[in-house]
Amino acid sequence: MSLMSNYPDFSSYGYQIKRSLGQNRQGGRFTYLATNTKTQQSVVIKQFQFAQPGASWGEYAAYESEIKLLQQLNHASIPRYLNSFETPTGFCLVQEYIKASSLAQPRHFTPEEIKQIAIAVLEILVYLQRQRLTVIHRDIKPENILVDRSRQIKVYLVDFGFARMGGGDVGASSVVKGTLGFMPPEQLFNRQLTKASDLYSLGATLICLLTKTKSTEIGNLIDKDYRINFKPLVPKLSRQFIDWLSKMTAPSLRERYPNAVAAIAALKPTNVVDTDPIQKLLIPLRKLSESFSDAVLNTGQSSDVGEHGTIPKLIAHLREHGVSFYKVATQTPKARKQTIVIGTTLIVVGVGITSYWQNRHVRQLLNTQKCVACNLQNANLRDAYLEEADLRGANLKKANLEGAFLKSAKLNGANLVGAKLNGANLASTRLEWTRLENANLLGANLEMAVLVGINLAGADLRGVTLKGATLANVNLEGANLEGANLEHISLQRAFNLRKANLKNANLERASAYLGRNNLEGDDLSDFDLGEANLERANLAGAALPAINLRGANLEGANLEGAHLRRSNMEGANLKGANLGGANLKGANLEGVNLEGANLKGAIMPNGIRYLK
Repeated sequence: MSLMSNYPDFSSYGYQIKRSLGQNRQGGRFTYLATNTKTQQSVVIKQFQFAQPGASWGEYAAYESEIKLLQQLNHASIPRYLNSFETPTGFCLVQEYIKASSLAQPRHFTPEEIKQIAIAVLEILVYLQRQRLTVIHRDIKPENILVDRSRQIKVYLVDFGFARMGGGDVGASSVVKGTLGFMPPEQLFNRQLTKASDLYSLGATLICLLTKTKSTEIGNLIDKDYRINFKPLVPKLSRQFIDWLSKMTAPSLRERYPNAVAAIAALKPTNVVDTDPIQKLLIPLRKLSESFSDAVLNTGQSSDVGEHGTIPKLIAHLREHGVSFYKVATQTPKARKQTIVIGTTLIVVGVGITSYWQNRHVRQLLNTQKCVACNLQNANLRDAYLEEADLRGANLKKANLEGAFLKSAKLNGANLVGAKLNGANLASTRLEWTRLENANLLGANLEMAVLVGINLAGADLRGVTLKGATLANVNLEGANLEGANLEHISLQRAFNLRKANLKNANLERASAYLGRNNLEGDDLSDFDLGEANLERANLAGAALPAINLRGANLEGANLEGAHLRRSNMEGANLKGANLGGANLKGANLEGVNLEGANLKGAIMPNGIRYLK
């Protein structure tokens, strides 16, 4: 200890403590603000003190784990690892100091600012979830999110002491770690964690901010079913934002967004506050309009007109709500619809035969999980529970299926052109000859799905999960699969990934099946990854014989143990790639950049093993 204070003396290690930032004596953890005596840089020193009551080797191991993790991370919103050292009394971790206050300190944020904070944290989680081994923070709460609003809002995520790394799902540990009220049920009961686990904690943190609830009192809002009852406390928030928060904090994993990519895609277009009173009338207006559908079926004509039609009923509804600034513009009978103008808001009312049948099909689908060859164009099925639904040949063009649960559904031959499928769960779904052009699949879960005869050229598939999926006759030319999980994917018959972006994608144990053992005379164009961006992609153990990788960017990629026999890699960039133990027999390596590549144990094109 220093003679000048009660703080430890770290001067021999090049640091001078300025003040304490926090402590947990029972766990032996102390945090200090200090100065690097050589550079005068302010730093944070986290010390684990062995001699403190309650300190254990488990806590020491957590420090070691945090150091190893921070050394691998490089993100502007995660304080950088700087140094670590041991002292006679403890073990120290040195990090970059961020001059910002945590969300636990009382401050006023507008709902729009809270949305900005949510997006910023989600962007950090996207980075963590796209690591080669997924990083689960496990302790997101107000105290661990710093916000600097001196100029514009800048957000930082700190304290990775409980963080864990793992491929895909993160298994349960022997000890439950986290903060009560912010731990999702699967963490609380020591079950398997997924990318959705941190979303619950972030959702709970945002609810604290929106309801001005102290983090120590969040438990007061949680019921026996582990749902956070916050809706009565936020009357001014929009229904869309409330629904988003409810999905983030759903007790069941399958009801949450599957990952940060899906959550951020759903949040960005969402209005946070309902400011237009007219909008509050739209839902009851639509319901009133739909209530006259049966009359349409019985008469075979529009029920809008006449003393007892929809338009008069809607006008009466407006009067009941005190709305007097409206007018009705009658259109031709052929149009079979009329328009109500409320101020500057147009409400087109049309309950013709087509509308009726579509509404009927939506009800049929939700009630029976079956609607073969139905017309569901433009249908709103957001967050719908459609597990094992039979939608073969259905018209779902431009339908909203955002966040829908479609696990094991049959979508063979369906039309999903322009449909919103971002964040949808399509695991084990049948998608043979389904039309998906211009569909939004951002962050969708297609694990074990069957995709045959699909055209996804140029599609935005960032963060999509295709683990174990089967692809045959699929066109993904120019598709953006950055950070996608293609682990153990089965590529059968022709597939086209030419010029696709597979940066940071996981293709571990991916397999291409040629349908016969004799590779002589195989057409390389059937399996096309030419000019694809596979920078830092994981292809460890992948079996991709006779594949076309001509001109592909594989810089820093992991190809350890990959089977690339007779592959065409002409002009490919393999700078810094790991080809240890890979099989390259008969491969075309003409013009390949192998600067810094690891070839130890690889079988070279001439069949000789590289031993250096």
